[in-house]
Amino acid sequence: GQENRLPNPHPVVNADAPALNLNNSTGGVGCEPGYNYFFPPEHTKLHVIKSSTAPWRLPEGMSMHFGAYHVPVNTTLTELMTGFGAMNPLPKKNKVTEVIQGGSGKWYRGITYSGEDDAASKTLRDLGWDSTRTGRPGEKPVIWLWITKD
Repeated sequence: GQENRLPNPHPVVNADAPALNLNNSTGGVGCEPGYNYFFPPEHTKLHVIKSSTAPWRLPEGMSMHFGAYHVPVNTTLTELMTGFGAMNPLPKKNKVTEVIQGGSGKWYRGITYSGEDDAASKTLRDLGWDSTRTGRPGEKPVIWLWITKD
């Protein structure tokens, strides 16, 4: 029963990434007591760059902050943008750009999708961002993204 349950710390709420928390039916965060979460079977690895400047415009070798995430491959681009705080009421301003590592701290701009693109309804799997993107030696690299809303 709940009377034997040990107290847990409050979850960290990050307004920049609302998808990192499960909002439950009681208005709280996390699963209600007695409930467990059923994880989707397939995830991809995403590194989301946290920078107000486009990574490909930064000086070569400049360090950047980023978050590393496992994301279900059935997530749509719209859900991904929303989940990482890109919720501008003008869909064309919500964007996700794939960023390519060039080595020695150099970054290149890949394809950009906006919330108004037809691709916004595609899943990560549809884009090739699937469980094969492990970053392990001899395997496909993890996906690096820059997500904006302005």
